[in-house]
Amino acid sequence: MKPKNFVALLAAAVLSLAVAVTAYISSRPWTPASFSRGAAAMPALQPAEDKVADIEIEQGGNAIKLALKDGKWVVASQEDYPANLEAVRNLLLNASQATLAERKTAKKDRLGLLGLGDPKTTSSRLIRFLDADGHVIGAIVAGNSKPDAFGANKNGTYVRNPADDQSWLADRPIDVGAKLSDWVTTRVVDIPTNSIKTATIEVAGQPAYTIDKDKDGSHKLAQMPAGKKLKYVNSVDEIIESASYVDFQGVRKADKSDTLPSAGKVSYETDKGLKVQLDVKSDGKQAWIIVTSSGTGEGKKQADDMAPLVTGWEFKTPVAKISGLLKKQDDLLENTGS
Repeated sequence: MKPKNFVALLAAAVLSLAVAVTAYISSRPWTPASFSRGAAAMPALQPAEDKVADIEIEQGGNAIKLALKDGKWVVASQEDYPANLEAVRNLLLNASQATLAERKTAKKDRLGLLGLGDPKTTSSRLIRFLDADGHVIGAIVAGNSKPDAFGANKNGTYVRNPADDQSWLADRPIDVGAKLSDWVTTRVVDIPTNSIKTATIEVAGQPAYTIDKDKDGSHKLAQMPAGKKLKYVNSVDEIIESASYVDFQGVRKADKSDTLPSAGKVSYETDKGLKVQLDVKSDGKQAWIIVTSSGTGEGKKQADDMAPLVTGWEFKTPVAKISGLLKKQDDLLENTGS
C-alpha cells in the first residue's frame, strides 16, 4: 500500500472513531469521563429540557413521580394531583444549568458525609428525567446543600453520577425530595379569621349552632342559651381559627372515603362573599376533609382560584385538627353561676 493511501485511510479511521465517541458521549445521561471543572452536571439535559415529560425521585425508600399531562404538571404517583409549577420549573432550571465547580471525594465510604449515599436507604435523592417515551434523558444523585458556597444566598449542592462514586460540588441548589410537600401546595384553605362573618358548626349527632363575627372582629355564639356562658372566652375564636385553614398530609380522589363515618361539617362565609364548606370524615384514627368553595362578587373569584386545588379531592389531616374544628356546643358552655 502506498504511504499516501495509508495516511488517508488512517485519517478516515480516526475521524470515524471521533464521530462515534462524540455520539456515544452525547447520548449518555451522564458521562464521568467527560467531567472536569466547569463542565455541565447534566449535559444531556441542557438541549432537552423542554422534552422532559416525567420526573422520578427516590429518597430513603420513598418515591414520587411527576408527569406533564395536558400541558400541566401533576403528581402522577398521587392520582395526578396538581403539582406546584414553580417547584418543577426551579428543578428543571437548576438541574439543566448546574455546572461542576469542585471535585470532591471518590471514596464510597465517605460519600455519606456529603449526603450522597444510596438513595434507597439514605437521605440522598436520585432524580431521573424522562421523555414522553420513557427514555432517560438525564439522571443525578443530589446530596447535601452547601449554603453560600458561591456568594451570599448562592447555594451549591453535592452531586454524583448514579453509576459512579466520584462526587462534585455543583453551583446550583438541587434541594427537592420525594415528599409530597416538596411538590404541592399543602395549604389549600387560608382565610383571614377576621374576614369570616358567620359560620355554622354541625357535629354528627348534635344540634347545629352558629357563630357570628362581633363588632370588634372577634367571634361569638349567635344565640347564647339562657343561663349559660362560655367556659373559656377564646373557645369560639379557636373554632374559627381552626376552620380558617386546611393543611394536608395526603390527598386522594374524593370518592374513596365512603367507608369513613361523617364526623360533621363546618360552613362559613366571608365579608367578601366567599363560601367554604368543610365536610369531615373520621374514625378517630384518621381524618379526611372535603373542601367545597363557592361565592358571589369578589368571593366568586376567590372560590374559582381555590377550585383547581380542592374540587374532586379530599385531604388527609391530623386527627387533632378535628377536635379543634368540631366542638359540641354543650362542651363550650357552663352555667352562669359556675
